[in-house]
Amino acid sequence: MIPEPPGPPTLRRSCLACAKGKRRCDQRWPKCSRCQKRQAACEYANEPLTRESSVDKFRTSGITRARNLPDPRIYPSLSLEIVKGYDPDVIRFLDEGIRNFPVMFAENMKTMFIHPDLFEESSPPAAIREVHALCKLHVTATRADAVSLAPLLRRKSAQLQRQVNHTANFDELLGCIQALLLIQCILILDEDDTEAIPYSETVSTMLVDLAERLWQQAPIQLPNTLSPKRAWLFAESVRRTIIVGYLLRSVYSLKKRNYSVRNPFIDSLPFDVRVSLWDEDSAEVWSGVMSESWNSIMSLHQYSAMMENGQVHGIPPFGALILAACKGKTASDVQYPALSSYYVS
Repeated sequence: MIPEPPGPPTLRRSCLACAKGKRRCDQRWPKCSRCQKRQAACEYANEPLTRESSVDKFRTSGITRARNLPDPRIYPSLSLEIVKGYDPDVIRFLDEGIRNFPVMFAENMKTMFIHPDLFEESSPPAAIREVHALCKLHVTATRADAVSLAPLLRRKSAQLQRQVNHTANFDELLGCIQALLLIQCILILDEDDTEAIPYSETVSTMLVDLAERLWQQAPIQLPNTLSPKRAWLFAESVRRTIIVGYLLRSVYSLKKRNYSVRNPFIDSLPFDVRVSLWDEDSAEVWSGVMSESWNSIMSLHQYSAMMENGQVHGIPPFGALILAACKGKTASDVQYPALSSYYVS
């Protein structure tokens, strides 16, 4: 009879005190219940498997047993956020760029993330029309008028935050979030004394939630009734609105706390490198663009790295904001290599 091969070696999970006393150990971390009750030192020869990290849970979550992750209730997982401080010139550049969004929108209902051609076949959402009127008031307001306009903007902001949770369709959701971002550009960047009003974690969380909500609810496929141009503008509006939400959060943090917080979500966002199409009106150009077969989408991290390395020739204004927010550099800081390695956006 051939003996069965020995099983895999087992690791003692009980603490040393329970093992020595031959007592059952509940393997709690950092102290088991018995040692906690006896106020004794509790040491483990091997990291214990806690109740929340059982073998079944490791298997169902796709994590191998060998990792032996600690109990998240005791050791919460890392937020994977990157804290970065920037040069004052970069902060001023970002501040001016974001602050200019309401001004641009007041002039022609167009910004780097809102395009009027989306509304060619239907009227703009109510939120877009209302915020356009508010932006015009903001632009024409005197210093005294600005003080009286702030409460109106705060009320509208609160109304839009409630409305985001009860939109009838995605178009309405996109319009509400875009309008809300424009109002926040005025409210959180137009404070004369940035130290008078402390940093609000609520505002920061709201901006992140808006971006993530838009990403989660964005349609996977667009209707065939949309023209190639409107389909591209729609998808690009969604991508840019998400990016602007994070840009605004970054600028707000830089102004209030002198550092910015980023996470992998914003770095991994898809980005269309054909930035110049945002301002392109020629039907001939659009027909040629749609016939191209090459892939124009990359991650925001890849695009910002290309700009930083001088591989984008003629950095557009929206790209310059991304470069400053992601890399802490202005376009004038970029050192360009040989012309053969440029990418023309």
